Amino acid sequence: MSVKTKIVISANEWETRVGIIEDDRLVEFYVEREESRNLVGRVYKGRVENVVPGLRGAFIHIGLRKNGFLPLNEIPEFEALDDEDEGKNDKGRGDNDRSRMISLKENEDILVQVVKDPFAEKGARLTSYVSIPGRYLVYFPNAERVGISRRIFDRRERSRLRAAARKFKSRHAGLIIRTVAAKAKPEELADEYRQLERTWEQMRDRAEAAKPPAVVYDEPSIGVKLVRDIFTGEVEKVVVDSEERHREILDYLDQVAPRLKRKVELYRGEVPLLEQAGVEAELDRVFQKRLWLKSGGFITIDQTEAMVAIDVNTGRSAKEDDPEKLIFSTNIEAAAEIARQIRLRDLAGLIIVDFIDMNDQKNIEKVVAELRAQLANDRAKADYSRMSRFGLLEMTRERTRPGMMYAMCETCPTCKGSGRVRSRAEVAMKIERAILAKLPKIAGRRIRVMAAPWITDYLTADWYDRLAEFAKRYRLAIDVKTDFQIQPTDFRLLVEYAE
Repeated sequence: MSVKTKIVISANEWETRVGIIEDDRLVEFYVEREESRNLVGRVYKGRVENVVPGLRGAFIHIGLRKNGFLPLNEIPEFEALDDEDEGKNDKGRGDNDRSRMISLKENEDILVQVVKDPFAEKGARLTSYVSIPGRYLVYFPNAERVGISRRIFDRRERSRLRAAARKFKSRHAGLIIRTVAAKAKPEELADEYRQLERTWEQMRDRAEAAKPPAVVYDEPSIGVKLVRDIFTGEVEKVVVDSEERHREILDYLDQVAPRLKRKVELYRGEVPLLEQAGVEAELDRVFQKRLWLKSGGFITIDQTEAMVAIDVNTGRSAKEDDPEKLIFSTNIEAAAEIARQIRLRDLAGLIIVDFIDMNDQKNIEKVVAELRAQLANDRAKADYSRMSRFGLLEMTRERTRPGMMYAMCETCPTCKGSGRVRSRAEVAMKIERAILAKLPKIAGRRIRVMAAPWITDYLTADWYDRLAEFAKRYRLAIDVKTDFQIQPTDFRLLVEYAE
């Protein structure tokens, strides 16, 4: 099924925001700010801080707040490169950790590449299998075989590309042929290969001259990177509202795909581009926990560091008299929306989807098939289990960067990330307990309770009678005052001499 895809890029001097729209619906969103750039793909000359046999890895100092983690099986020994998709390097490496552990020394310099951004309290995930992506190819200086994207299905095309690559590639280097290379001319592939090879040589020279920690290679800006990775002939157009970014993309396409330049538009409208494209309205829904479906059902999404839990409910949906049909139609609609939210929010790690229980096994299989079909264009790898008898579907999706919730939100200073705060009654009782704890020292004095409006309104209305009784019992004078600077569930007690 053909999907109409459009890329919109909005940029200013502070940030670049990119939306990928499929069939008029936002499915992916990226934000890049100079102070918090995505590190995936960046190559460092680092230094080994310590080797930890129990973790089968080493911590590498690369100049970030936390050291990066390098698994020992990510240290090259010129192993074979199997067919993989789009530059992912899961090469089925051997169990040679012991020899690698011996060869890796503390304070040793090492070249590493970031494969996962730092997340929460974890440092960046690293590899020494350095890869340099181009539009058609991914160059691997530490592997020897030719891999071809699994999304190129035609056997003749795969054979043609493999034969072409073996004619121009160096003996001691490997490459992966990307999906966009289908139908590409052999000379186009050869030209890019030589360019990537020169990039590697320049990187190696910089690494030899640099003192760790040092960046020796960095990926281009997010706009150019996405154009490189996903801008194919099937993409309808790329719309950019920045002249600088527009020129940057055209200059890149001049080198790799001049025929696509006609699809790149410079937006000059008065309405902001992302608002005109409907992106801003979609982003407002991203931060909602409950998402309503057109049928009246809804899904809820709870995201934690360890896992993501998604629940499906029929809600107000009542189109069908047959309960099984109602549940099936709600689950099918939910599967499509869940797939979109997984891509849009960049949900990763372990994902548990609690579909509404169905009795018909064929319906269960159709719902799972719908979810997988809707994620067919997802560039992140996913793996699925069978749906359990409780209606739970477990799946995993690779994480390369923090999800949108972590990239665009901060931990609430009041709830500290729990999503819940103490009730006003609980805070009021906590205030009473704090006064009682000081009672021997404050007899005969006036107590001033300073709190946020949310609490003072409650103390002077719902809690007034109880607070008055409390003050009478302990012979205290209690004043309640509003402090607009204090956190909603915090308070302060000020002790004064009674008048």
